[in-house]
Amino acid sequence: MGTISSRTTCLAIAFTLLRTVAPGQDAWRIPPLGAVEYSRTGEHKASDAVKSAAAAKQAPLAGKWPDRYLPRLPPAPWVCQGELRVDQKAIAGPVRDLRDAMRVVACDLGSRGGGRWKFERLLPFGDVVVSGSWSPPTADGAQTLKGTFAASKIALQTGEGRDVLERLLPFCVVDCSGSVAITRRLDPTQGLVVGWQANCDLVVDEGERSFRRIVVDEAHTLVAVRDNQDADFRVRVAAAIRAGTGWVRDAIDEQKSFLVEKGGDERNYGSGRLALGLLTLLHGHVPPDDAVVQRGFTELRKRRLEDSYSLAAALMAIAALHAPAGEAARLREGGLDRIAVHELPEKDRKVAQKWLQQLLANVDPRGEQIDLLRFNYTAGPRYDTSLQQYGLLGLWSAHGCGLELPKGAFAKAARHLLDVQGRNEGALVLRLCSYAQLRSAAGTELPPRQSEQRAQMRGFAYQEATEPAFGSMTSAGLSGLLLARSGMVARDEVERSLAPRLEAAVRDSYAWLAENFSVRCNPGFAERGDHHYYYWLYCLERSCELAGIARLHGRDWYYEGGVQLLSHQQANGSFRAEHASTLLLDSTCFAVLFLAKATAAGPITGR
Repeated sequence: MGTISSRTTCLAIAFTLLRTVAPGQDAWRIPPLGAVEYSRTGEHKASDAVKSAAAAKQAPLAGKWPDRYLPRLPPAPWVCQGELRVDQKAIAGPVRDLRDAMRVVACDLGSRGGGRWKFERLLPFGDVVVSGSWSPPTADGAQTLKGTFAASKIALQTGEGRDVLERLLPFCVVDCSGSVAITRRLDPTQGLVVGWQANCDLVVDEGERSFRRIVVDEAHTLVAVRDNQDADFRVRVAAAIRAGTGWVRDAIDEQKSFLVEKGGDERNYGSGRLALGLLTLLHGHVPPDDAVVQRGFTELRKRRLEDSYSLAAALMAIAALHAPAGEAARLREGGLDRIAVHELPEKDRKVAQKWLQQLLANVDPRGEQIDLLRFNYTAGPRYDTSLQQYGLLGLWSAHGCGLELPKGAFAKAARHLLDVQGRNEGALVLRLCSYAQLRSAAGTELPPRQSEQRAQMRGFAYQEATEPAFGSMTSAGLSGLLLARSGMVARDEVERSLAPRLEAAVRDSYAWLAENFSVRCNPGFAERGDHHYYYWLYCLERSCELAGIARLHGRDWYYEGGVQLLSHQQANGSFRAEHASTLLLDSTCFAVLFLAKATAAGPITGR
């Protein structure tokens, strides 16, 4: 990527601020890019639906909780330094969970007297305002806020079409209001909120004379202040990877039903999940000669793979099976310049070539008429950004295995992504820090240098440029651009007219991610906030690792994402799914692949 400068700017200011803020200045004192860990307890209750708001206020909390009011995954009990505003007084960023709205209020150290907090597009409630006043601190630092919660209809934002509102309004309740009560304890010496309890008691107008009372209680207690990627974090991550791969290995060994192709017209992706599971085991440090890995690949080779997800995952898995151990880590650490093409054994070369040919057939035939390569589930007139990413992952894996690819395939796939990238949402001076820059600063007192680039914030949606962008699709589109660029460079097929457009599109995608960044939800379009959460983090990992990006606009994306994932792992090693319809295998594989940093960098990186 071209840069206009390489110097420390805003991040250096933030580092200096963190070191110089004195006790009593109403600012958090968290180590640079570190975090504060809390223990969390909480519960939520609801009444049955009644016919008036007055009746709902008095209704007993004995009804079934409607799933729409809280995401299934409880937000992690952490406050990361990267989440704070530049002045370090309060948490910034999008809020997509009622519990996180209470966290923002409780953790606002700039609101000692009182305040008004606005949470835009907090679904299903709408645009929400919490107002209240804090009591004076007691001798032990305790303060209590008594406040109100008021929701209003979602407002149109600058530069946004009314179609976005029309997409969101069906997910919103008619009205909602109630009370908020929060008690927190401050420690001005440490510059921390050492704990808080919050209660939100609301009456929701669900329409058609249906009203319901909902109550959410949360309590957080300080556990420890953590340095960025400290020993405790590294130990926990290693344990999480072991436990997660152990769960996936057992699922493959037991030949769970979700790994079997059921046949018929409806795809169940059993073979794709088998390939994804094998890929996870290999990146989770299970050796290639492990008996379960070997049996899994024997079974995969026999399967008749048809859809693009399954084919791409199978190509990725077989490439990982024959890749040198620790290749991605050596690239990241500067021990390798780039990945080398490695030849497959003849039996795997034949099956992988067959998978590749089927993948290349699973395209939108309309694209061929305009010199575009657009991937579909199977051959037919449709496409989407997620499938385009997986199609390119399959092509890149095939290239790494020395398979025969049609000339110009990467350029054709890139042109499609350029066509569907979203509108300009504003300008940003983007700051990126590479692994090489991070290594150069190791052992010094100075923050690492960064590249600075002027960019336009442009994301990706599921299909068309006119749709609202969101995190998982923006990372998927960005990953696709990076893979296409890497493929063109590696195969010496760079088109001069295409190269500058690719550079701008990559830069602008990072700018969108920087502006909308959150690992507590799938950021961007609000309705997607609690959908495909693990897929979002895995796409984020890929889009940063492919280009060797260690820090995105001053944020340690890996550390912040990692502490979130650690809170979602269950006792058996699997990762709690974000929706009842999500398989534990999918969420567990994506979580482990993120934690293991499974993606190897492409030929053009900031290593």
